[in-house]
Amino acid sequence: MQHNKVITQIKESGHLPKIPKAFGEILDMLLDPYEYDLDECIDKFIKYPQLEKIMIHSLDYNSNLNRKFLTIRDAITYLGARNAKIVAISYITNLLVPIEKGRAKVFNNKKYWKHCLGTSIAAYKIAEKSNLSDKDKMFIYGLVHDIGVTVLDICLPDEMDQIHQLQKKGVHQIAAEKLVLQGITHAEIGSWLCFEWNLPDEMQTIIANHHTPLLATRHKTDVMIIHLADSISTTYYESLLGCESTFIYSKKIMESLGIDEDFMKEIIHTLPQEIERLYKIVV
Repeated sequence: MQHNKVITQIKESGHLPKIPKAFGEILDMLLDPYEYDLDECIDKFIKYPQLEKIMIHSLDYNSNLNRKFLTIRDAITYLGARNAKIVAISYITNLLVPIEKGRAKVFNNKKYWKHCLGTSIAAYKIAEKSNLSDKDKMFIYGLVHDIGVTVLDICLPDEMDQIHQLQKKGVHQIAAEKLVLQGITHAEIGSWLCFEWNLPDEMQTIIANHHTPLLATRHKTDVMIIHLADSISTTYYESLLGCESTFIYSKKIMESLGIDEDFMKEIIHTLPQEIERLYKIVV
């Protein structure tokens, strides 16, 4: 993949976001609800003064407390581990999905961001209903599952516009990408980014397989949750584009997750309103 022509174009574009590799280690710790060690996480921040400075600034900006934080430990002591963890994950996620840097002229990244929010909401609900995965972690994975699309928008805007034009004519996203990108897709680009940015192994597996869940050999349950959530949200996104596509949801995956059609219909019915409500908060 490193020597793929499209990957080379992305690297040579001069627009690929620079993510400190230490963020991958920190994100890996924050996303694990059982193994999260606060002291170890603080120590990792302290080893990278620039990261500590960025996070303290982010905590100051996002906190309603009338005080300034001096260190990461000081901030977490005041906010509590859970609240500080949420702020940290939100900030790191924003680095991974910088929609404000998109350069495509036809592709509307703000509409696509609504699809990502929809995937997050649906994944959260499925994880909560099935009780098979951590719902907060699934929400984060929903936000970043399409980082390959975001990077195409930033680094190869002309190609992103060509893909989008084909989609509007009724060509499936994956088929359009393979036509324009010489056989690869946003999932493969996203998988490469995970290695490039030292992101958690579980995140890489989900991003690589969210369109091909039955091919996943690890983290199968989480991959299936994101796949189903992505399918639900894609139907909503297609409606934003004026398309009438309706995805067929895998009954095998629904059965594996213990999700029935009534619950799916409930998510589909409430998703547009929930996306709009959340979009106003986070954008």
